[in-house]
Amino acid sequence: MTKPISPTAHAALDYGLGATLLTAPYLLGLSRRARVFFGGFGALAAVVNAFTDTPLSVRPVIPLQTHRLIDLATDPAYLLVPVLSGIVRERRARTLWLATTALLAANVALTDWDAPTER
Repeated sequence: MTKPISPTAHAALDYGLGATLLTAPYLLGLSRRARVFFGGFGALAAVVNAFTDTPLSVRPVIPLQTHRLIDLATDPAYLLVPVLSGIVRERRARTLWLATTALLAANVALTDWDAPTER
């Protein structure tokens, strides 16, 4: 079954997520702990995406399947760290976390990882 998100669309969503995670914590006035968490994850998302083999990459050195494995390995940490660190007790941080968790899950689950790269 073909999934609706192409590798290029996945990359565009990842860049948007990275930018959101790097900026929203400051705009929302979140705690230092929340800013570090979201900013770190946003930077990781942007860097991995910049080097993944898609038309939107800066330098395509990471195969798309490796990007998928990175997503599958890091997304559970994205779910757990805010709970374990107490970030979820901040109302605005919790809202950002829930919204971006939904985007992450949908982006990974609905991406057609076997689609040819549109280069």
